[in-house]
Formats: sequence, C-alpha cells, structure tokens
Amino acid sequence: MKYFIINFVSGTLSSCIHTLIGYPLDFIKTRIQIQHKKQGMIKAGIQIIRDEGVKTLYRGVSIQLLNSICAGSIYFPTYEHMRKWFARMDNLSEHSYLPFQQTFLAGSMAGIASNIFACPLEYGKILSQKTKLQKMEQTDGPIHKLFQIFKTQGFFNIYKGLKLQLMRDSIGCGLYFVSHAKTLQYFTPQGRDRTEASQFGILMASMSAAASFWSISYPIDIVKTRYQVLNESTIRIIKQIYSEGGALAFYKGFQVTVIRSVIVNIFSLCTYENLRRVGFKYF
Repeated sequence: MKYFIINFVSGTLSSCIHTLIGYPLDFIKTRIQIQHKKQGMIKAGIQIIRDEGVKTLYRGVSIQLLNSICAGSIYFPTYEHMRKWFARMDNLSEHSYLPFQQTFLAGSMAGIASNIFACPLEYGKILSQKTKLQKMEQTDGPIHKLFQIFKTQGFFNIYKGLKLQLMRDSIGCGLYFVSHAKTLQYFTPQGRDRTEASQFGILMASMSAAASFWSISYPIDIVKTRYQVLNESTIRIIKQIYSEGGALAFYKGFQVTVIRSVIVNIFSLCTYENLRRVGFKYF
C-alpha cells in the first residue's frame, strides 16, 4: 500500500505540474496540427492571442487537469508496479535498473492503461482547442462536448481515436521510460540504484525522455488529432497530410511540441523522482 500511495501522489502531482506549465504550447500544437497550411509556433501563438485573447491559450485546461489526475494516477503507478514485478522475477531491488525489454514493456503497459481516462479526456480537450472563440458558445466546453457525443452517438464514440492513441502511447511511453532509465543510469554511481542518481542526471533523463517520446510518436499524434476532429478515414488523413508537404508534413508542429515537452518534463519528472525519494526515505 505504501508503494502504491507514494507512486500515486508523486505521479498525480507531477502530471498536474506538467499540464499547468505546458498547456499553452499544447494548445498551439493542436491548432498547428489541424490546419492545412504551414505555420510556425511563434506566428501561430501571436495569431491566437491577437484574434482570441491570451486566456484562449488555457481553454480546456480544466479537462486536461482532470486527465492529469485520472490518467497520471494510473500511468506512473502502473509503470512502477510493472518494474517492481520484473525486479522480483530477477531477484533485484525494486529501485534497481532493469534491462531494455522489461523497461520498455513496463512503459508500454503504463501508456496503454492510462488511456482508460486519457483517450476521452484528450478527445474533449482537442475538440475544445480547435474551436475559435468567436464561434464557441459558453456551453461548448470540453466536458459538454463529450456529454453531447455520449448522448447523441453513444459511449464508444467518446473513445474516438483510441486505436491511434494506443499505438502512440504503447510505443512512445515504452521509449520514454527506456530513455529516462538509461540516461538516469548513466549518471548513477556504479553499483547503485536510481534513488542515488544525481540531480543533474534526473534533469538530463527528463529531457531525453521527452525528446524520445515525440521523436517516434509525433507522426501518429498528428494523424490522431486530425482523425478526432475530422469525419474522414485514417488512410485518407495520411494521404492528405502527405500531400501537404511529403514526409516532413507528419512533423508539422514538432518544434513546439518538443520545446514544450522538454520544458515541462524538466519540472514534472524532477518533481516525480524527488517526491518518490522523499516518500521512501521518510514514510
């Protein structure tokens, strides 16, 4: 129970920090992904602020915080419990570093499990972000949009894009935690476990994890975002994106995403690792 509570609290708080710091850039990323023209991060941000106001950059943040609490409370505990299970199989300490395959599988399972909440809540967030302020009624918040979909189209339609999101997170989260663990291990004294990694190591691990996740999963994410806001097939969306600029079009908005992810990961994963250390040391 102690193990679960420490991972639950650490994961939930770090996920909320991740959302509050990175949400404006996430909003800009969504707008860049769904439009058909090529536009840079700064230009897109300025246009949103000019046309819709600064507050628009935090539209839908409430549902993303809910997503952080619900999905984050599953994401990190699942990863840690999978790690603990693998460590026991190999007669290792629960804080020991694991082989690549086991770390990847633990991360993938965490990404898959979190989508129980993450998929519908992310869908609601994207629907809210795509709508311009002047076209948006006060009742058109993300929760309202999900409720309307549930009411008119049924329960399973609030999970639109689930297959793509599972593909993104099973691969991306696996690489995320592998990169995090291997970088952390590099900055840990030989023969020690992750609780003794340096603060600089935690910082570098946070940055490498963020870059690894999006480098491999970003093309899937842009297809997923388009699929969730358009009534078109996945194949048609892939062809449409390719026609907008070839293979590089699948990385439209990649710059803003990596910048956002690296910045927020520095805060969120550093918070997560240090909260775990405090928890296991004093409780």
